Amino acid sequence: MARVSQPPYPPSRPEPRPEQSGARAEPPYDPASPGHATEPAYDPAYPPQPTGPMAGPAPVPPPLPGPEVSTGPRVAARPRSSADRAALTAAVLGVVGLVLLVVGLSLSPAGTTVWSAVPAWSVFAVLAALVALVPHAPRRGGLSRGQAWQVGAAGAGALALFWLLVVVFPGGGASDRGFVLTLATALLAGGVWLRRRGS
Repeated sequence: MARVSQPPYPPSRPEPRPEQSGARAEPPYDPASPGHATEPAYDPAYPPQPTGPMAGPAPVPPPLPGPEVSTGPRVAARPRSSADRAALTAAVLGVVGLVLLVVGLSLSPAGTTVWSAVPAWSVFAVLAALVALVPHAPRRGGLSRGQAWQVGAAGAGALALFWLLVVVFPGGGASDRGFVLTLATALLAGGVWLRRRGS
C-alpha cells in the first residue's frame, strides 16, 4: 500500500475577498474627483476664523444694512393755539349774526317787514354787517390785521347805530323781531371784539 507524503507546511487558507467579507474598498485619493472636498478660495470679505480657543472677546459681526432713514427735518403738525381757536369762534359768531340779521329783517309780526317799512335802513344794516365780517376774511382785501379790525369795528358800530335808531327807540325791542335783531347785533359785535383779542 503506497503512502501519500504530506506537505511540509499546512496549506494556507485563501484570504477573503472584499466582495465576500462585505468590506468596501476605498478608491485612491484624487483631488480632481468631485467626491473629495477641496479647500474654499480665499475671500477678503470673509477672512478665515480661528478654530482654537480665543484669548479676547468674540469679534462682533458687522451690522447688516437696514432701511434708509430720512435725516431731513421733520415737519410736525403745529398744535392749534388759543389765538386760532379764538379766530375760528369769532368767524362763526359773525356768520351766525349775519344770518340772524337777515332773518330778523324778514320777520313780519304785524304784517310788515323791516325791509318794506325802512328799506334804506335795512340795506344799511346788511352792509354794516358785511363790513363787520372783514376781519374774518382770509385775505382781508390786502389790509393788515390791525387795519382789518378797525374796518370791522366801524361796521359793528354802524350796526349798533341801526339797532338803536330802528329797533330800540321806536319800541320794537320787546317783540320777537326785536329779539332776533338784538341777538344778531350782539353776535356780530362779539365776533369783532373776539377777533381783536385773538390778533
